[in-house]
Amino acid sequence: MTYGDAPKGKKPAKAKKASSKESGYNKPLPNPQLNPEVSKPFWDGTKKHELWVQYDRRNNKFVFPPREVSTGDLTPMDELEWTKVSGKGRVYSYTMVYQSVIPAFNEEVPYVNATIQLDEGVRMTGNVLGLTQEQKLNHELRSNQRVEAVFEDVTDDWTLVKWQVIDDEEPPAAPAKEE
Repeated sequence: MTYGDAPKGKKPAKAKKASSKESGYNKPLPNPQLNPEVSKPFWDGTKKHELWVQYDRRNNKFVFPPREVSTGDLTPMDELEWTKVSGKGRVYSYTMVYQSVIPAFNEEVPYVNATIQLDEGVRMTGNVLGLTQEQKLNHELRSNQRVEAVFEDVTDDWTLVKWQVIDDEEPPAAPAKEE
């Protein structure tokens, strides 16, 4: 499935948009200012609890973060195809945050901020959820541990991607792309 494919049938009704104040969410929200249209398909996917990244057909590789051109040979954006990915990967690296520089996160310390390498090859960062306080303090999260994306609807406008540890040991083969 590529971005823009819509299931046949009724269009979903538009909900009233809640601000972060109305939703009770008091942490910073994404703020794509440079060119918001470049990352729009990614954020549209998160609202549906799906993970979408760009795929460079010319170089047969996934691209993240969203870009107007691919790295290397500067493949233009119209040749970068938005593709739904598995949302599974491995912990590439992580840090345990004991003292937040953003006061809104103080209630969550310690928390894990990790770089996740998706099965499709690209890396994303985010918080790892589901660890007990004891597991965090004992650093029981390990590099190469399997994780999957989970989605937190923080306002009507924003859904954030976070991660949770899973027992899945072997990643599936990366999806084959037609040339």
